[in-house]
Amino acid sequence: MKITKMNTLRLPLLMLLLGFAFQAQAHFIWLEPAEGQARLYFGEYGDNLREKTGGRLDSIAAPAIQTNYADRKSAKVAYERKDNHIALKAPGNVPLIVQDTAMKVKDLRKNNIGIVKPMYYARFATNDVEAASSLDFDIQPLGNGKVKVNLHGAPLAKVKLEIFAPNQWMREYQTNELGEVSVDTPWPGLYVVHVVYVEPVKGEYQGDAYEAIRHVGTLSLIR
Repeated sequence: MKITKMNTLRLPLLMLLLGFAFQAQAHFIWLEPAEGQARLYFGEYGDNLREKTGGRLDSIAAPAIQTNYADRKSAKVAYERKDNHIALKAPGNVPLIVQDTAMKVKDLRKNNIGIVKPMYYARFATNDVEAASSLDFDIQPLGNGKVKVNLHGAPLAKVKLEIFAPNQWMREYQTNELGEVSVDTPWPGLYVVHVVYVEPVKGEYQGDAYEAIRHVGTLSLIR
């Protein structure tokens, strides 16, 4: 399906009209610096929705967090759960990657997605150009506003991509045959690039069979 560039104003009311079930499946994790510290959120950056501890944030139960330096000298990062985020024991100005692959199999047939194994990934880039990360599903900054989507280390072509601006503006794109696309960042602040891809791979997790793996990834950029 061909997706053309378009301007879209994200209205919080829209998600309410579509219903909670759809909203729940649109969630993603993202990294964000605040007060000199790195934070991991779960919710909807474009709608300023951040889930809370004791609620839906707890579904991100086992995040694996590490630094992502170009020299590959990465280190595991500890964390602490706060009210509406997971506080990372790392400053907010270092490159980071996160993955949570421990979520249970979900039956999303009512959303026409099928029975899937969810996988969540997040990356925070401190430079315009960075090497591909060790994540199975990765959004890599290439410089000059260009990013590349990789699945298992290979480019992912013709996949839908969204970018959310600090003022809740959103724009849609599609990667080319090389898995690359140039995105717009017209205002200063934090941008979150978001990609969802359903990989048609069958398997079993904790005794539950699934029809596909649903990869949900983000890349956070400061402009």
